[in-house]
Amino acid sequence: MPPNINDYAVIVGVNHYAELATLKGPDKDAKRFQDWVIDENGGYVPADNCYLVLSEKDSLLPIQHTIDQCFGKIIAQTNRQKGRRLYFYFSGHGLGLSWDDTALVLPPWSNIFRNYALSSGHYRTTLIESGIFSEIFFFFDCCRNRKVAVNGAPPLFGNVIPAATAGACRSYVYSASEFTNQAYEALIQSESGSLQEDGIRGIFTESLLRGLRGAAEKDGKITSLSLANHLERDLPKIAAQTKKVQVPNIQGHHADTTIIDGLTVNITIVQITFTINGKKAILEDSDLNVLKEGISDVNEPWTVELHKGLYTIYYENEQSLAKPIRIDGTLKKVSYGI
Repeated sequence: MPPNINDYAVIVGVNHYAELATLKGPDKDAKRFQDWVIDENGGYVPADNCYLVLSEKDSLLPIQHTIDQCFGKIIAQTNRQKGRRLYFYFSGHGLGLSWDDTALVLPPWSNIFRNYALSSGHYRTTLIESGIFSEIFFFFDCCRNRKVAVNGAPPLFGNVIPAATAGACRSYVYSASEFTNQAYEALIQSESGSLQEDGIRGIFTESLLRGLRGAAEKDGKITSLSLANHLERDLPKIAAQTKKVQVPNIQGHHADTTIIDGLTVNITIVQITFTINGKKAILEDSDLNVLKEGISDVNEPWTVELHKGLYTIYYENEQSLAKPIRIDGTLKKVSYGI
């Protein structure tokens, strides 16, 4: 299958700031998102259509011009002809401007240069009014708490007039937190119970990539709606693992747009080990259908293949000690004990 030659991406990760706290996750998260964008089983955007911008230690880069040059190259590549889809991902510090506008903070930001940030709302409007894209997906892994007298800058590129086709553009904004609230990064525990190996990451990006890699699959597709539903369920659970409270905010076109189609429904191999001998064990799905039952043996674990969903394993007449099993479709193999 050929790549999506009419798709583009601008991906920004900012760890380092002049006055704000240094972050540990954005550069890795931006690279991880880029990996999905260009993956044949992901966004499948040609590498030449994908622009990655990262901050530099002991530097005040990137500035707005650096990022806007990426958009300018995309506009030049399309020659203002119709493209299909644009992904814009930002991870770093953010500030809430309004319910639908976030200041995406850049490295030179300080208490003096309080407006050194991009206005997500202005970028959204300008990109829609360019008429270039049929679909635009915005992913913002940053806080949206308020700070007095802060504004975000509009893009340096612009349109002479709004394109006649602007109204047909479908746009979706997936933000890491609700307006006035914070977003967090953390050392995240995986579904199998182990800590992730590549260190601290953004909670939002972790949930986002879980969804895009299969956890948001429904009927062989990942859509704008199935991704939103996944984030609303999954992100607060990941946050709770790190003793945080974080709820995503999603704004978008009313239509449900397919992001990835033709997915194979993932199957996870689940190994269930027992700590008690000689009791009847029962595995049920979320509709209370019995999938497997038998006498427990501490030396003989069960191996079962499960689709994405919620399951329960318990000993007969001891439902109060039941062990929930949650399969998100992203892992090939997991283990549970009871």
